[in-house]
Amino acid sequence: MHEEQRQLVARPRPVRSRFEFGGLVLLGAGILAALCGALFLWSGFFDVAATSKHPWPVALLLHYTMKRSVAFQAPHLKSPDLDDPTLILRGAAHYASGCAPCHGAPGELASPIAQQMTPTPPGLYSAGRDFSPSQLFWIIKHGVKMTAMPAWPARQRDGEIWAMVAFVKHLPDYNTERYARITGWNGGTSFLSGMAPIAPGGAFNPAPCGRCHGVDGRGGGGVTPNIAGLDATRFVQVMRAYRDGSKPSGFMQPVAAALAEEQIEEAARYYAALPSKASSP
Repeated sequence: MHEEQRQLVARPRPVRSRFEFGGLVLLGAGILAALCGALFLWSGFFDVAATSKHPWPVALLLHYTMKRSVAFQAPHLKSPDLDDPTLILRGAAHYASGCAPCHGAPGELASPIAQQMTPTPPGLYSAGRDFSPSQLFWIIKHGVKMTAMPAWPARQRDGEIWAMVAFVKHLPDYNTERYARITGWNGGTSFLSGMAPIAPGGAFNPAPCGRCHGVDGRGGGGVTPNIAGLDATRFVQVMRAYRDGSKPSGFMQPVAAALAEEQIEEAARYYAALPSKASSP
């Protein structure tokens, strides 16, 4: 009886031993794979040059990983009316200067620099079909790692991000002529080059600011704030706040950061001199 009990106790041991052996084999294989990976990285054999594009299986894998990550990470959000013309126009104005240089636009190719990135920034004409509004919001707000897609500069400004979502959703509706008309954009990447000259007393060119705020500075019917007649001191304070980020705005911070102090002061004097309201007929 004693012998039988010992045999019963001993029977499971071979099974456990096989599991233990299998576990050790897997552990050894994992350690070997990690060492091989570390050796591969240490060797410098992997080519990080942007000129050596990803092989197509790697490109497909990375794109699939991105789409699955967005689907998992993006919460379902209640979006505003993405067909609202005012919201679309707000997004269009920024898209022309902030997005088109990398993603292209109707009648405008992406910049040669963007075309040499790896991965190359995609055109966004199908983005509204490929991603839900909540997913587009998440991508624009947070950006995408290991690509040139940045996070939104002012992530607390959800209204600005929804404006971008609205325009991207409607991007396929725009041909070259219509896009140029609503954005005031004629192509090129020098949208701030015609701003106020540094030289004192030079003539201020309102065209770049007018793309968003209107040639009269009154905000294009409520699409953007009315800056006509704004006190010059207040104008300079606000632009400085945009420039240093203390007043967050993904629309305005890139503009303000590109302007010299003299340009901001010249713009302030120009808009302060404009009437804040249209004169009665």
